[in-house]
Amino acid sequence: MKYKYLKILPFVVVALFWSCSEKEIIEEPDDTIKEITATVNCIAIDKNNTKWIGTTDGLYKSITGGYELVELSAPGKIYSLFYNESQNSLWIGTETGLLEAKIGSENWSETAIPKEKLSNPKVLTIYKNDNSGTWFGSEKGLSLNHGETWKKEKFRVNIQNKLFVTEIENYTIISISSWDGDYFFATSGAKLYRAFDYNATVDAFSGATQWDPPYNGTSITDTMFVVFVDKTGKQWMGGTEGIQVHAGHDPKDLASFTYYSDELPDNYVLAINQAPNGDIWVGTRKGIGKFNGSQWQIITAGLSELYITAIAFDKDGKAWIGTKKGLVSL
Repeated sequence: MKYKYLKILPFVVVALFWSCSEKEIIEEPDDTIKEITATVNCIAIDKNNTKWIGTTDGLYKSITGGYELVELSAPGKIYSLFYNESQNSLWIGTETGLLEAKIGSENWSETAIPKEKLSNPKVLTIYKNDNSGTWFGSEKGLSLNHGETWKKEKFRVNIQNKLFVTEIENYTIISISSWDGDYFFATSGAKLYRAFDYNATVDAFSGATQWDPPYNGTSITDTMFVVFVDKTGKQWMGGTEGIQVHAGHDPKDLASFTYYSDELPDNYVLAINQAPNGDIWVGTRKGIGKFNGSQWQIITAGLSELYITAIAFDKDGKAWIGTKKGLVSL
């Protein structure tokens, strides 16, 4: 029996070695995506410097070595993102509905917002300031969330106790910003609306008007894509005819307007953001224009695609640029 045991042992060892070797070569599939090539519509960056990228292919998340595609309950194109740092949550506007996701390191959980709470389920832009709540601009009208309360479609002007520009509910809202109580709503209906002092208690603005800022008898709001307010309160409005900048509250004060066109790589403006150092970055179809307060610089170097669709800055000051053909960093 002793010799038989010794004869069998080598075969056992070999079998064990073969089995272990076999297990070693079976690896889990690597889902890391090295490069995003889809059109980027929006970018959000959370408190951990994680990048969330909304594209025509869905939602991507930055991970070590690249990106991963996030599986959502409402798949499809992502049109808008907003990171809420106080809740460590992410608002996600998809082509089929609005999601709110908790993005803690341990667990991912998401809630689909009932469509009846929204003016339209296709949310194209999301904006929040410290006072009024979170605004959602959709394919048809506005919605507002404040805690557990939702409001849609009808917003009153308190002075006349009438509806805030009743026609706004019929327009696609593509960009929202605010400054010192004034709200700016850019629509695809060639109109820019300016509303004043929203008061949630009485559920009304103190005033509102359709705003068509002139410059030398012309207007760039025929087709507007983005309205952005910088840290000093200047309002940057970009469309198919360049950029118009307004300082102050009085839209009738023509001296408070500045117009930029020739300074840009292209007049077709799709994205505006402000870097941590105060520079304004403007995304066009032919590259980026960067304004330091006195001079413009055109940026094309380092861009694999010049059609710029989104601009964001991380905590280290690095610029993340969404393009028609993917994402790059500068």
